Amino acid sequence: MGNKRELKRKPPKTITHVKGALDQFFFDMDNLQNDPIFGISPESGYSFLNQLLVGKHAPRFSIISVPEKYWTTALGASIIAELSIRNNRSIGYFSLSISSSYFTGVLLSIVADVDLHLMRSGRLPSERWPDLSTASRDLVETEMYIDDARPLTIKVFRRQALKMMEKSKIDLFVIDSLQFILCKKYHSNKAHNYQKICKSLKNISEELNVSILLMSEFSDEYDADDFRTASDCTELASLQGYTRIADAELCLIPGESVKDGRLFNLHLYENYDGLTGTIELLRNNSGGGFKDRTQQPIQLTDS
Repeated sequence: MGNKRELKRKPPKTITHVKGALDQFFFDMDNLQNDPIFGISPESGYSFLNQLLVGKHAPRFSIISVPEKYWTTALGASIIAELSIRNNRSIGYFSLSISSSYFTGVLLSIVADVDLHLMRSGRLPSERWPDLSTASRDLVETEMYIDDARPLTIKVFRRQALKMMEKSKIDLFVIDSLQFILCKKYHSNKAHNYQKICKSLKNISEELNVSILLMSEFSDEYDADDFRTASDCTELASLQGYTRIADAELCLIPGESVKDGRLFNLHLYENYDGLTGTIELLRNNSGGGFKDRTQQPIQLTDS
């Protein structure tokens, strides 16, 4: 009676009669058409991403993989800025590579659409300071909490996430990034560690009934000008070990250079159905955030 061994879960059913499969198809189709995300195509950009990450069928565990040279924080901050200001989402952000102060500066530069280095060095043109002030006010009015404590383990994440949820009804936790999370029992095979971490985060997402977005980086070589990469990025070796655990997988692939900067394609793979859509983003030549090509810039609130 005192034995607290967990009950073994029954293995999933893999052999189904066509009638049962057809019934499931129509059931899933009905659910899809009643989902707010239905009819919102990935071409709608961040509006689609908002529904994907924190929509009706949340909680879900999602992973965004970014080439290591393009900095996960820039994309993560861009998504957070859109969700928190434009969509009034409550965000819990775990900054594992930079301090909360520096991250807030990155976020501020993205919302105000100013150059981060000019802002930090005091060389920002005087005519842009009002935009900075307005962006600061808009950020202060959001429900956003930042944790930059390191090292981060799964146990610490769960504890800190619960503390944030006591302060606000968090819609989404964002962790930046997978490569900075420590395993309790370290394995020499990184893919094994990443798989264990992802499974644990997915379990926490279900336990706490909240969505989690995990940022990750990869270093595989690829031809950025080869647009066939769009259908091949889930085959990248460094993504094989852990992305199949997520409910939704997104992969950022650089596109062609344009006059104002460079295009990027954020490819979505959901529920193992293959490529289900692409969100087009633009990053200007000075770096900074990733802009949704389908939307106007965030409208700052006038005083």
